[in-house]
Amino acid sequence: MQPELNDEQRLIRETVAGIARERFAAGAAQADRLREPPVHNLRMLAEHGFLGLSIPAEYGGAGLGLTEVVLVIEETARVCPNTAILLSCTDGATPRVIQHIGTEAQKRKYLPRFAKGELLAAWSMSEADAGSDLASLRTKAVPSSEGYVVNGSKMWCSAAQVADLFLVLVRVGDAPGLGGIGGILVERGTPGFTIGKHLDLIGLRGTGMAELVFEDCVVPRENLIVPAGGMKDLLAVFDADRIAGNPPIALGLATEALARSAQYLKERRQFGKLLGDFQGLQWKLADMAIQLEAGRSLLYQAARRVDAGTAHMMDASIAKTFINEMAIRVTDEAIQLHGAYGLSEEFGLERLYRDARGLAIGYGTTQIHRNMVAREVLNGTWFG
Repeated sequence: MQPELNDEQRLIRETVAGIARERFAAGAAQADRLREPPVHNLRMLAEHGFLGLSIPAEYGGAGLGLTEVVLVIEETARVCPNTAILLSCTDGATPRVIQHIGTEAQKRKYLPRFAKGELLAAWSMSEADAGSDLASLRTKAVPSSEGYVVNGSKMWCSAAQVADLFLVLVRVGDAPGLGGIGGILVERGTPGFTIGKHLDLIGLRGTGMAELVFEDCVVPRENLIVPAGGMKDLLAVFDADRIAGNPPIALGLATEALARSAQYLKERRQFGKLLGDFQGLQWKLADMAIQLEAGRSLLYQAARRVDAGTAHMMDASIAKTFINEMAIRVTDEAIQLHGAYGLSEEFGLERLYRDARGLAIGYGTTQIHRNMVAREVLNGTWFG
């Protein structure tokens, strides 16, 4: 089953699913194996009007809601999670922050080019000694006569090797803790800005993840997008990105794992019977489907609340935590159902599992998000 969609949303889902199956499937395993970001897939989505979905029409986008973004990323992730990660960056935090917080000049300069696929985006928060602990960030942007001089380094930046514009969280000024944190836009090729080597991880190997290094990097004054003390506004935008940037990828790849498992059980025979005729295996499929349906309902509800202007900050944490952990369970079970074939690179299930495992750490671990949920419950500010 699928939560109710309107005609336009169903058309978007079906069209993207067709493009992904026809054009992305053949290269999905290669992107993982060779650590090559499939940038050409983003260009293709742009050609069909599926980049910049939430960017207003006046800036070249489609002016649609977060629900439509979720649908596109989910269907892309069923076929190629690496493409979905790149898509979530270029149609995610950086353009969303520019749209909601940026100056008119920044909007005119960057948003139309994102929608056309001319620019790819990334954003960077984590450092070697600071992940979810934003108050401990050390990378600094110091005012100068030329703008801002940035020094420091960042880790785990998805799409770094292919992105053209980076939203970088930095310490601006001398205020301690979160009060000193802001955000600055840094273009690829800026002197003093170096993108490190590809970071090899257990999964999501085709996302171009790398370290960012800033050594007396001079950034124009007009590129400061979030001044010190503006984290409340920035985090409000990030809440929407937490919904569309990670959970639909986990949901999409878990959905694919279930679909492949059902097909396998309908074709594979053991002991004179189809595997699908064994009640124990049927129950496993049923549990996978139940978990997927619950996750999809949480995600779509969260996206719709953003579109309706009724979102709560906990929507993202609840959806991400449940879907991340669900995707690990479902892909793990899919491997078990396939037996030795599940361990084979040729079947691709082990790749889906590896990608799912990484998503539970990226964009805030599930433990961090549980802390956020518990805090709101204890404060009496959230009861569903």
